[in-house]
Amino acid sequence: MVHAYVLICCDLVSTEKVVEELEKIEGMKEVSPVSGVYDIVAKISASTEEELKSIYMDIRKMKKVLTTITLIVSKTL
Repeated sequence: MVHAYVLICCDLVSTEKVVEELEKIEGMKEVSPVSGVYDIVAKISASTEEELKSIYMDIRKMKKVLTTITLIVSKTL
């Protein structure tokens, strides 16, 4: 399995809607609204890097998502 964290900035009034949409994505493991520079942190998992890329590209294409940073996990301790 390959895992990543996606840091998401979205339209401020749309955070709840974006969270609802993220929860519907296959491979989504955790979705957490947060305060600070980013609005949402999402943990995603897939069996291959290509599948993982497909998931985070789907997130980037969401209408109310403004910017993302994807952190691919290299090793879990």
